[in-house]
Amino acid sequence: MTHIRRAAPLVLLIAAATIATARADDLRICHDQSGDAAIAACTRAIESGRLNKRNLAVAYTSRGVEWRAKGEVDRAIVDHSEAIRTDRTVPEAWYNRANAYRQKGELDRAIKDYTEAIRLRPTDASFLTNRGLTYQDKGDKAHAKADFAAAERLKKKR
Repeated sequence: MTHIRRAAPLVLLIAAATIATARADDLRICHDQSGDAAIAACTRAIESGRLNKRNLAVAYTSRGVEWRAKGEVDRAIVDHSEAIRTDRTVPEAWYNRANAYRQKGELDRAIKDYTEAIRLRPTDASFLTNRGLTYQDKGDKAHAKADFAAAERLKKKR
């Protein structure tokens, strides 16, 4: 009986460590892999209830990227929106939702989201380039040209 009492905390500790490792593995797979494996890992990480606010937002936006890659743009937008609701300071969530809106042809919404991503991370040339492409899609050559020039200036600073 004494051995059982002593073993119980050890079993709980091992189980907790296993869960923590699995959670970390799911978040890594979610972010680093692609396709159905990434979507499943992101879903497990999201549903674990154990992620901090930032990691939860990253998991949602990573899953959104995968939904978009599978052609499920509306599902991608839902996940990116949830990432933004969870943590408005993650620029990738804004950027990826903008990409999805652009793909749907919702150019004004895309520009708004690219603008927020740029505000959050003004040193990312890809954010400016994609906003410039979206302005170009709208036929707004002046804004497109300004964004392309700003992106080139950032690339030269590296």
